[in-house]
Amino acid sequence: MSQADLLSTTICACGEKSVAEAITLFQNTSLPYPKAKKLVTGCNKSCCRRPLMRLFDMVEFGRIDLAEVARLMDLESSTLGLLLDQLSSDQPTLQS
Repeated sequence: MSQADLLSTTICACGEKSVAEAITLFQNTSLPYPKAKKLVTGCNKSCCRRPLMRLFDMVEFGRIDLAEVARLMDLESSTLGLLLDQLSSDQPTLQS
């Protein structure tokens, strides 16, 4: 994925903001992470917690690693997909 493609990718479906928009919002706020997250997502869900928290920290420290953000976004989407598959199947997910 190119840098331009990643910057235009939606970081969280809840807020429908792109990675570039999230970076801009984080750069232009002095709010702590929980309130700044709401600017991006508009919700209290934790569906995109890891990539957003890491991006917030990167912006705060002035060094943004887009490859790491992409990896975390992929990880979140694959984890969410796996959980949804497990919930939709008739097999129990926990074994005693």
